[in-house]
Amino acid sequence: MHKIHFGTDGIRGRVGEWPITVEAFNGIGQACCIWLKANNLDLKVAVGWDTRASGYALAHAFAQGFLSEGTGHVTFLNVTPTPAIAHFVAREGISLGIAITASHNPFTDNGLKLFHRGGYKLRREEEACIETWGNQQVVTPSTLPHIHEINGSDYYAEHILSDYDYLNFGNRKIVLDTANGATVFTSLPILKSLGLEIIAVGDEPTGENINLRCGSECCDGIAKKMQESGAWLGVAHDGDGDRVVLFDERGNRLDGDQVLGIVALDKFKNGQLNRNKLVVTEQSNSGLDWTLKNFGIQTIRTDIGDREVYYGMVAHDANVGGESSGHIILRDVAKTGDGLRIAIELMRMALEQPLAERRKIITLFPKAEGALSVAAKIPTTQLKCARLFEKNHHRDTNRMYMRYSGTENKLRFLVEAETNALCTQILAQWMHEARLDFEHYKITVN
Repeated sequence: MHKIHFGTDGIRGRVGEWPITVEAFNGIGQACCIWLKANNLDLKVAVGWDTRASGYALAHAFAQGFLSEGTGHVTFLNVTPTPAIAHFVAREGISLGIAITASHNPFTDNGLKLFHRGGYKLRREEEACIETWGNQQVVTPSTLPHIHEINGSDYYAEHILSDYDYLNFGNRKIVLDTANGATVFTSLPILKSLGLEIIAVGDEPTGENINLRCGSECCDGIAKKMQESGAWLGVAHDGDGDRVVLFDERGNRLDGDQVLGIVALDKFKNGQLNRNKLVVTEQSNSGLDWTLKNFGIQTIRTDIGDREVYYGMVAHDANVGGESSGHIILRDVAKTGDGLRIAIELMRMALEQPLAERRKIITLFPKAEGALSVAAKIPTTQLKCARLFEKNHHRDTNRMYMRYSGTENKLRFLVEAETNALCTQILAQWMHEARLDFEHYKITVN
């Protein structure tokens, strides 16, 4: 029997294959209603989705299941970026927010992320309860009571523009890639309202072209467009808008750890960095720790996932944290990653000092990354390559990190060492040994 299972960042998979089916989303809707009842919370949820063709049908199935469990209230936000859904839930005191999205994946995939009424993601143990109840449900009738609908993107835009009404970028030109995703309806009009001239990329969603040769996973063409147009900066979102990639005034892409360092240092210099701490994940470059330590800033590391970052921030009373992938949380104003807010903050900083200059302060160490696609996930404790390389290569000057992806059947590797050549050499050896491990267990690996 198929099971509903939450990964690092909600549920994700291929549309039409379990659990990205109307039956599974129906069961999740029922389970969410049961969970709210069990926690004595109002039976109120808000549901939004990105531009994938499958979004509305999955939202309909979720609402159908949720309302089948008793008197409840569902608000459809329609096509809305994930951080805007979290924002709405927090502002309106809604018990649960549902973002139907597969983030940077292609349109053939979809998924789901859940948010507490405060606008932050559920803890793993809370998701586990919903998993258990969701796997016990049966499909409900197809009739659906009236659902309240609003334009979630417009709601979000109104509040963002209110937060930044003091800013005007004076007709500066940027290249903006909205990945044919939900931020077409937020970042594009909002940044125009803040006085920017926009050269738009990925701004014609069809339902089947989200992240297709555009967006944060495929933004190499931004530098060329910046050069051709004389643009000031470049910005690229993923399909649901919770992360961002930035290009400086010279058309060079900023590493996500450079962005984290720039934000932390700006807050620090303005006396706004809580307890002089920055929360990052194990994926972040050790050079970031080294750089910030020289300023008296401590970095705290958590497991992978912006949820883990957020709860790490709460535990350490930090107000800035994030992942090198571009999920960055400014806890004073939002409880989850918001690509547009970070883009605006970096552009504000660039008015005072060019990002091309700010990035020079952040020294990053040489690194190499790789991944193997695997047919099954063997516990890393059973992989000889983990013990072998811990023994032979882990030194003060080297750092090695291996983990399974929470959303794909992939084993990911990260190596830091004294030189790029040494990083590449160690990575190649490590991945070779991992292949042998999987072959030993007769598991296909690519």
